[in-house]
Amino acid sequence: MKTIGIVGYRSEDSSVFGAGGNYLEFISRFGKPYIIFPGEEQADVDLLILPGGLDIAPQSFGALPSFKTGNQDVFKQFFYEKRLSLYIDAGIPIFGICLGFQMLAVYFGSTLEQHLWRHPQSPSRNEPGHTVDPLPQAVRYATQSFEVNSHHHQGVFLHQLSAELEPLALAKSSPDSDNILVESFRHRSKHIMAVQWHPEEWYDAFSCMMINDLLL
Repeated sequence: MKTIGIVGYRSEDSSVFGAGGNYLEFISRFGKPYIIFPGEEQADVDLLILPGGLDIAPQSFGALPSFKTGNQDVFKQFFYEKRLSLYIDAGIPIFGICLGFQMLAVYFGSTLEQHLWRHPQSPSRNEPGHTVDPLPQAVRYATQSFEVNSHHHQGVFLHQLSAELEPLALAKSSPDSDNILVESFRHRSKHIMAVQWHPEEWYDAFSCMMINDLLL
């Protein structure tokens, strides 16, 4: 059985450290979950999951804080700054979810939009927020538009995406050509993929197939 690591974090009431049950249940469909603690320099895992969470620090991508940017999760921010490069350098496959998507985008040189004024959100965690359009290079994962949940106010527009990353799906609701929002990407040469929505609450075929490919 494959071991899938997920970055650990503190619960909202600060009484528990670990990972949410929705993440652990989702990961269990693909392998054995393993929670990564801050003191571990590099865990022995077959796949690393970067979960969603609070905003990434603006200094991570060389920007001034927006007045709409919120606090950081100190554990996830620490992992981004001190641990993520170890997994990338070791060639460990990585799958990013929401904040994890944004961390990977920024790590490889993308710029982050700190507040999306008009991007639709889901009414609740497991309801659709909007539709995404898969690109031709994502034909293995989807050939038609599909719905996703949406719980983020930051993101990466297509013109902000690093050349190292290949877009796989775009938000259908983009209002104009300068504001086409990237919803999924993969690294052009590394085993790294990411989605901006939350598959741990949505179980969409697109994300599940990506994870299966990373575990091959």
